[in-house]
Amino acid sequence: MDRSPSQANCLSTTVPQNIAATNIAGRHTPTRNSLRHSRMIVLSRTGGKVPRKYHPPVLRHHRLATALAALQVLLGVAVSSLAVWLLLWAPNLRVRDIPYWSGLPLLLSGIMGLLLLCCCHKDYPGMPLGIWMFSLKVMSVCVAVVAGVTCFCACIFALLHLVFLTSMECDPAHVLNATCICQDGQRMYQYTDLNCLEVGNILTILLIGSCATNSIGGVLATWYVFLHWSSRYSYLYSEVQTSDNKPIVFSNKMETRK
Repeated sequence: MDRSPSQANCLSTTVPQNIAATNIAGRHTPTRNSLRHSRMIVLSRTGGKVPRKYHPPVLRHHRLATALAALQVLLGVAVSSLAVWLLLWAPNLRVRDIPYWSGLPLLLSGIMGLLLLCCCHKDYPGMPLGIWMFSLKVMSVCVAVVAGVTCFCACIFALLHLVFLTSMECDPAHVLNATCICQDGQRMYQYTDLNCLEVGNILTILLIGSCATNSIGGVLATWYVFLHWSSRYSYLYSEVQTSDNKPIVFSNKMETRK
């Protein structure tokens, strides 16, 4: 019986040997040292500069703040569009019932927030912000505060208008080409450009929409400001036990506390 040639009979050892062919050209399991070595090679090829997308953000909760800023932009567009509709449909309404003065700050707050969060990064963790980046952050927070205040004011005005409409009587009720006058025992509203059917249907829906969008926009702006406020604390990196068992905490400001 023929056998294939083998060198197993040449082994003069009692230890079992693995003479199967191994694929030494395959991929190995990466280790921490190999990954660190690969990063050092990449840095040496790029002149020691870390790609900008890997730089630390200016806020601790970067993704949440970016989502809030994007939602502010969307709601700012919605509130501004609603204000334009009211201006074209009923230009004689009171200024407080046309929420352009809350939609524009909300839109500007979202744009400045996206500009700060997407275009500004630190060179390394713990690095203080530059003068222009710090100025942009202060402006973003200030505009967000203004947007939150104006949105809550517009929400309250729209809600009060809705409450007054539910308690008032409007005349003439079924006349199309007539100015609608709504009154109760203490106050009176005169809608020059609208009849009573439009006041009871379309205007009520628009006021509900204004109240809802402005309230959500105010919450988003307040949440965005809170994220900036909560990120004012420095990061803590390590804790070292001394001989007297009193920990020393090192922060990114190179301060120590006993």
